[in-house]
Amino acid sequence: MNKAVTSVLIAGLVAAGLQLSTVQAEGEGATPTPAAAHDIIVVKSQSSGGVVVLGGYVMPEKIVNLSAQMPGDVEFVGGSEGDEFKKGDRLVALDTTALQAKRVQAVSQLASADAGYRNSLVQYNREVFTPNSQSNSMLGGMPGMFSMFSDPMRSVMGQGSPGYERHSNLYGQGVQIETARNAVEQARAGLRELDDSLENAVSYAPFDGVILKKMVEQGDIVQPGMPLVTFADITKLQVRVEVPTGVLNTVKSGGAFQAKLDDDTAPVAVEVDRVFPMADPGGHTTTVKFNLPAGTMAHSGQYAEVLIPDSSKEASAYPSIPQSAILWRGSLPAVFLVDDAGELKLRLIRIGETSASGIVSVISGIKVGDKILANPSAGTRSGS
Repeated sequence: MNKAVTSVLIAGLVAAGLQLSTVQAEGEGATPTPAAAHDIIVVKSQSSGGVVVLGGYVMPEKIVNLSAQMPGDVEFVGGSEGDEFKKGDRLVALDTTALQAKRVQAVSQLASADAGYRNSLVQYNREVFTPNSQSNSMLGGMPGMFSMFSDPMRSVMGQGSPGYERHSNLYGQGVQIETARNAVEQARAGLRELDDSLENAVSYAPFDGVILKKMVEQGDIVQPGMPLVTFADITKLQVRVEVPTGVLNTVKSGGAFQAKLDDDTAPVAVEVDRVFPMADPGGHTTTVKFNLPAGTMAHSGQYAEVLIPDSSKEASAYPSIPQSAILWRGSLPAVFLVDDAGELKLRLIRIGETSASGIVSVISGIKVGDKILANPSAGTRSGS
């Protein structure tokens, strides 16, 4: 009896084990491969080359370095780096207490010179209309009456010339007028010089923009020529590049090219703004400025690359993939490669130029015919 029960139990366990094994085998066969949940594309070939990649930097279209025009103490600083200002706003101001005192003195000197000039005019007119009026006022005009008789006699005898004496008196009064007029002009010039100095003591924003760099603080002592602030309009940015003479013939004013900003893989369309008329004799390059589109997220001084076609370079065929297939691991681009078993493998690559349609040429890391993920997510893992 016991043996029979034991045999039945063993047979049941064996049958249950066989059914469990069958279910597990079916489940394993139905589980999808890791790559099945993603879009897979095949790496294709695309002709690339004949392009020179030139490094440069981003800079504002308008940028000025404001320097001190006179010595003095810094009394006011409008803001710090990144602060925005409108055209005409004060940026830096020097202490003008001493200049204001000198201006008061100059105004007084001008008033005195003007009074002297008016007095010289009055004295000249008196000499014209009432000659020798001071001497004639004595003794009832007797000296003047004697002169009426004595002057002709002196002239006949050659002992005097009343006419020349009259001319000499008028000329002397005229010289006093001219001297007084020169004193007035000198005082006015001194006042204008002080006004210019007062104006130079304040640095104003020449246009709407921001402070890029501040070199002084309140209380600093500056001398003429010392830098105060660097001010720029960052709403209009450019890329400045030194272009070799060999490819300069393809760069014309208004021409369109592609550029890359730092590690950003998305290309940016740039337009030639200016080609400098003179080349660098040492480096055999010419400075070219390219306009960045409005609203481009870039900073002054940021590294940039401009792609310029070069007909002297032969074109080469490279693997090409869409931008969406590229992930960045730090500063390194990578893709997820799908092997024959359907497993994912992270593969670092070196990328080349990017077309306007978003197709990126790959220099190394994958080859034509490889299968990769078209849109890997941030959570995708190798071998998952």
